[in-house]
Amino acid sequence: MEQMDLTIFDLSPIAMWLQDFSGIKKIFDEWTAQGISDIKQHLLEDTSRLKPCLAAIRTIHINKSTLILYEADDLADILEKFPEMHTENTELLHIQFFSALWNKETDCSIQVVNLSCKGKKIDIQLRANILTDAKQSWDRVLLTTEDISQCQNARRIAESLFLHSPTALWVKDYSKIKSLFNQLVANNVTDLDQYIQQNPDFLFLCFENIRSVGVNQALLNLFNADNEQHFYQHLNHIFRENYQQNFHKQLLHLWNDHHQLKRECEYQSINGDLLHVLEQFVIFPDSKHNWDTVQIAFTDLTERKKLEDHLQHASKHDQLTQLYNRTFFIGEIQRLQSQKFNSLSCMYLDINGLKRVNDLQGHHVGDLLIQRFAHLLKKSTIKTPYSVSRIGGDEFVILMPESNHLHIETLLKIIQQELEIDRVNNPQHPIHVAIGYATTSHYKNIDDLLKKADQIMYQDKQAYYLLNTD
Repeated sequence: MEQMDLTIFDLSPIAMWLQDFSGIKKIFDEWTAQGISDIKQHLLEDTSRLKPCLAAIRTIHINKSTLILYEADDLADILEKFPEMHTENTELLHIQFFSALWNKETDCSIQVVNLSCKGKKIDIQLRANILTDAKQSWDRVLLTTEDISQCQNARRIAESLFLHSPTALWVKDYSKIKSLFNQLVANNVTDLDQYIQQNPDFLFLCFENIRSVGVNQALLNLFNADNEQHFYQHLNHIFRENYQQNFHKQLLHLWNDHHQLKRECEYQSINGDLLHVLEQFVIFPDSKHNWDTVQIAFTDLTERKKLEDHLQHASKHDQLTQLYNRTFFIGEIQRLQSQKFNSLSCMYLDINGLKRVNDLQGHHVGDLLIQRFAHLLKKSTIKTPYSVSRIGGDEFVILMPESNHLHIETLLKIIQQELEIDRVNNPQHPIHVAIGYATTSHYKNIDDLLKKADQIMYQDKQAYYLLNTD
């Protein structure tokens, strides 16, 4: 090497080595003569074959930056401790490096951990380049060992934060979807929604081109997966039927340059449990040009959803009978008034003598009687579009959309039959009911319909008490 070259070499701020790889070249030539064509496979079959390759490396010269990086006094200090500079579990990296040399790749580069002469761990980016006039002999190879410890430590911290985050995280690569979108733009597609409707396979194509980068432990726990492999094996089980519709909406957001999306979704755990989650989708800022880093955070809303469903159910159902309550009934009337219908019927039912039962035998007996009657009404209206509500202590009402007098007569007959059966089964506490009913074909007459049915029921109740004065 010329003096000017050595001067530049010695003054370089990057650690540089001038090494002799002719011994490695000799070993490679011997393996070639033996008919070996795949050095990677050859070394993987017996990693002890790495030892003569490493031992064949001879260091000719190093620069000052190398001494500083490796905390060495001089070249002799490095040569003495060179075998100890390599950490354990680097065999695969060495195989990668020697495979690149064997295949005459222009970039012979690996990231590896070395130890300084004082035992300090150093993350380095090792690059090797055979000098032009040494291509045949490999007796002069220029190596650089760039200190990337800060970068690698930052990466390890980021990985640790990701892996051990209490929030379930899934990182994906959407770069191929970005490319597919670019192709559509180039083909003058402006309406993605319309394009998907005309080409439904495009949705599947996009889904198939998503690459999973990694998931953390919290996500595995959320979906009851033992490990990543277990998780990926059950992806078809995890995605529910409505995911295709959700993915369609996600693509439309991306098409409109919305790089963040928050929505509630349903998934299924590997053991079959329904999961309600808040899904927060974000493309990392430095990936907005190609979408190669997308993070999706999952917040488990399952327990909250169960509570909401319970409260929703409780707000519209009677606690004693589990029939609809007055709140539901009023809301249903408002709903029916807001839309047109061909016909509507209703039936008011009031248990006769309930107060007497409560006064003489106790409210617990009266409650059992109410529950029996509620069960009877449920059974009578099963497989119908009718709603049964308990709107008072002993008052019940059945709303019958799209029904007429014939439907009322049919239902009335069923209820009377069920009441007869119940009286036979419960002779000590028979149920007697006052019933009123009416029908209308005009949605504006609902109030009149309810009043008419209520009046008929009241008349029926009066008639019962006239006959049962005791």
